[in-house]
Amino acid sequence: MLKVLLPCLALTAGAPLSGLAQAPTTGFTSYAQFNDTLVARFNRGDFQAIEAYGSPALQKLEPAGSMTALLGRLQAKTGRILGSSPVAERQNVHEFAWRGEKQNLRVRWVSSAPGTLDDYFLSDFIAQPTPRATPVLTDNRRRTPLDQAVDRAATLYMQNPDAVGMSIGVFWQGQRYFYNYGEVEKGSGRLPSATTYYNMGSVAKTFVTTLLAQAVLDKKVQLTDDIRKYLPGQYPNLEFEGQPVRLLDLATHTSGIPGRARTYSKETQAKFDKEHQDIRVKTAYYNQFTADSLLQAMHGFQLATKPGTTYRYNNLGILVLQLVLERAYQQPYEQLITSYVQSRFGMKDTKRILSDKEQTRFAVGYEGSRAQHHTNYTGYWGGTTLSSTPADLLTYAQANLSEKEPAVELTHQPAWQGRIGLGWMLDTDPAGQRRIFHNGHFPGFNTRLVLYPEQNTSFVILVNDNISQDRVTEMEEFLKRELPPVAASKGKDAKAVGRR
Repeated sequence: MLKVLLPCLALTAGAPLSGLAQAPTTGFTSYAQFNDTLVARFNRGDFQAIEAYGSPALQKLEPAGSMTALLGRLQAKTGRILGSSPVAERQNVHEFAWRGEKQNLRVRWVSSAPGTLDDYFLSDFIAQPTPRATPVLTDNRRRTPLDQAVDRAATLYMQNPDAVGMSIGVFWQGQRYFYNYGEVEKGSGRLPSATTYYNMGSVAKTFVTTLLAQAVLDKKVQLTDDIRKYLPGQYPNLEFEGQPVRLLDLATHTSGIPGRARTYSKETQAKFDKEHQDIRVKTAYYNQFTADSLLQAMHGFQLATKPGTTYRYNNLGILVLQLVLERAYQQPYEQLITSYVQSRFGMKDTKRILSDKEQTRFAVGYEGSRAQHHTNYTGYWGGTTLSSTPADLLTYAQANLSEKEPAVELTHQPAWQGRIGLGWMLDTDPAGQRRIFHNGHFPGFNTRLVLYPEQNTSFVILVNDNISQDRVTEMEEFLKRELPPVAASKGKDAKAVGRR
């Protein structure tokens, strides 16, 4: 579980804490008092004592000393904390704003009792003492409560100096809204729009699994099918303890297949590793990979776990699923998905290959200061990659909210431990409302598409920077909290679904 939403400060799970003096867990009468104590210890540099408040549950989540080291790095960025104020309280989550000398923080303590930390989140997604030097371009008129809520969220995101451009699509109260910030290319002065192309990253995986659901309804496949039913030749390696890899396992990231495959010769790989910044080398590298290349590589797969038992996010598994769908329908995936989204949802700007004219509408992505221009990858390794516009993706979000298409409804059904549908992530928001979402990353781009069916609300956020997926998620969650209060409505009553 991610603890820190600041760039480059993610923590990983590890061994239990050890060797720390146990902090007292009694004497606190409120979470505000407990937070004040944590601020005081932070300012004194007594980070080990803060870590010692960790409960046994937290001790299992991360290595000993990691919180101590993290807080030390944070103090170098924030300086002393000059003040603290409560922001929100939801069940066992207690949120505070910390005002620092150099940088402000938003801290979230997950605690079952004052004096105990079961989990924590630290973020710079909060107004900072030093605003961005230059005003941010926007088409947001800031007139309505929704306009103002979006602007508060977007302004917090865009204060980061690495932010470039952003497009936001909102479906709320039966209406579509679009907002744009920043630039499509640094220094251009050109604002993005609802028809600007972005690479959606892994949100494209949900298109593959929607097509899988349609294949089930078309009786082309069954979710429980052994994938070897659709592969030429023999693959005895694609089972573990007698359990074969099924289509369902690919769609839920529980197949056990490796995350990467040995797909190139040592010479080709060495050339790419050395010269991958050259777009010609990069394009040639990816375009030489074919469906036959994948089929050959699959003979070398070794399953790490029994299929269907262990979740491990897997890009390669979705590529294999794409291969199966092509063989089931006897059509290239690009042709299948383009035809499907156009005929079912009216989406004409979602595709893998862009024409020269369409490429003029494509936002330039940025990895830090390095520009990432659009490239048409025609080889198989480009796989599920799709470009789309805010307008098209909001149409897709509406279609998913309504669940009028049986295939869409099938993808939202819990398929693994209640947390994963067919490609979609399933959970609840802090208010206990159902949430269906997927994030996406591609070099220079980050995306979040999230649905709140009970509130008939969805958000699409696309940015042409690589700050972090977590920051985009934080922005969406902040925006959700800032929405004007309205009566809940059912997603199946969504208006104008699938058309624009």
